[in-house]
Amino acid sequence: MKILVTGTAGFIGNELAIRLLERGDEIMGVDNVNDYYDVRLKEARLARVKSHPAFTEARIALHDRAATEDGLGRFVEWYRSFYDIH
Repeated sequence: MKILVTGTAGFIGNELAIRLLERGDEIMGVDNVNDYYDVRLKEARLARVKSHPAFTEARIALHDRAATEDGLGRFVEWYRSFYDIH
């Protein structure tokens, strides 16, 4: 299954992405990796999934409509049909 997971640098999104990858799903992880809290912690979490061949990272700030339309538009065509977990 192809699934878009937002917040993959955060605790819940990252754990979810790991479990879905272990299950055999393809994941597009979206996060803007802002500085709300320690960016090094966020990067460390992302490192856990970035090396997986079924994981695609998209650094997009969802509150920025233009960036979101541009960034996600590139992936929607690739994924065609996907589930979104936010």
